[in-house]
Amino acid sequence: MSGSDTTVLAISLQKGGVGKTTTAINLGAALAELGFRTLIIDLDPQGNASSGLGVTIPEDAGTIAEVLRREETLDSIVEPTAEKNLFVAPAPKGQQLAEVEAQLVAEMFPQPRLKDAIDACREDWDYILMDCPPTLGRLTVNAFMAADAILAPVQCQYFALEGLRDLSEVVKQVRQALNPELEIAHYLLTMSESSKKLSQEVESELRGAFGDKVFKNVIPYNVKLAEAPSMEMSVLKHASTSKGAKAYRAVAKELSNGRTPKAR
Repeated sequence: MSGSDTTVLAISLQKGGVGKTTTAINLGAALAELGFRTLIIDLDPQGNASSGLGVTIPEDAGTIAEVLRREETLDSIVEPTAEKNLFVAPAPKGQQLAEVEAQLVAEMFPQPRLKDAIDACREDWDYILMDCPPTLGRLTVNAFMAADAILAPVQCQYFALEGLRDLSEVVKQVRQALNPELEIAHYLLTMSESSKKLSQEVESELRGAFGDKVFKNVIPYNVKLAEAPSMEMSVLKHASTSKGAKAYRAVAKELSNGRTPKAR
């Protein structure tokens, strides 16, 4: 981890539907509710973290695409959400991020574009959560270069652990050449149905493999969690007393581990 008292996490697994964006939105909202100034960087070309928090990009406003092209600073594109202490660096509409990724691939050696942008305003935040694409391409590598650590959401489903092997391999490559401190520091079980044998088996296997790196708290399968993005808000705001909201609050407390927000 960095010596800074700002934590930068890449939320990543190259498998769609594991709860990656749901975790970025709701863990971010839960940290913000605890008083932590929290920024979600939307790196997924689908832009679901932006739309799921009701962020509309003003005409002519910059997005994370311009930051990666080094045309805008990160702090200049940040948009507030309706939830106190929670902000988003939005993804652009359309294919712009895919075009940026193609430009990044053309670079012979990956440049720390996102890291440089974050470092310039890092101290303004308590937590920065990067919602990575569900692929291990150059956008994700840029996030890994900028991250203190990775949080991997793992769905309680058959083949759930398959994606972790590919992720671990990319982390190893990034450590060797680009970010020697990088590690998968946190694993979060998502969409758990605790009464079902399969969920129990996945949880047992993950805890057996990774021990204390697996959050004690588990995110349950919860209808309110699924509804919240269409309401353009976190589940904490949409259904504050739901199981999903309570679970993300518990994970936020576990992650922050007694830490207090920076004085401002």
